[in-house]
Amino acid sequence: MLTDQNIEAELSYAYLHAVASRAGFSCEYTIRHMDHAAVDAIVREEGRFLADDSQLASFELCIQLKVTYQHLHEAKGRWSYPLPLTQYNKLRSVHVAAPRLLVVLLLPEDANEWLRHSEEGLVAKRCAYWVSLRGAPDSDNTDRQTVSVPKIQVFSPQSLTELMTRFSRRESILYEP
Repeated sequence: MLTDQNIEAELSYAYLHAVASRAGFSCEYTIRHMDHAAVDAIVREEGRFLADDSQLASFELCIQLKVTYQHLHEAKGRWSYPLPLTQYNKLRSVHVAAPRLLVVLLLPEDANEWLRHSEEGLVAKRCAYWVSLRGAPDSDNTDRQTVSVPKIQVFSPQSLTELMTRFSRRESILYEP
């Protein structure tokens, strides 16, 4: 049987895959060896859509997935999420070609509420939020760095399409603490 931690991780992959699929993008999970690069999954665009000012027709977006059912501190419309320092440093790099996002899935505290199924629907409770850590400052911490995740940045099919459009224009989305 899977541990609760494994179930949480699988639900985060399912959430990402559902959002990417609904938005019309391919999504693949990386092998465990990519975890050292803070990349759990890759969303790809193969020229299906192009904004009038797109510079790229084929590119990828790297995703680091995190999930929690614990109550996150919220202030001024932002969640505070403690991220392992090694992943923070990899996600904040400006020396990578493919953009990288941290996607944090918030689950209900009650595991029985994580996913419900009936003839009328399959319902996953709560949602995920995204943040770019590109260009975030160095940290003096030795273990974890708390990052600020805007509550308005819900990771949805619409927001993913908007992000991919921006990335097709070679826009960099920098971290805003």
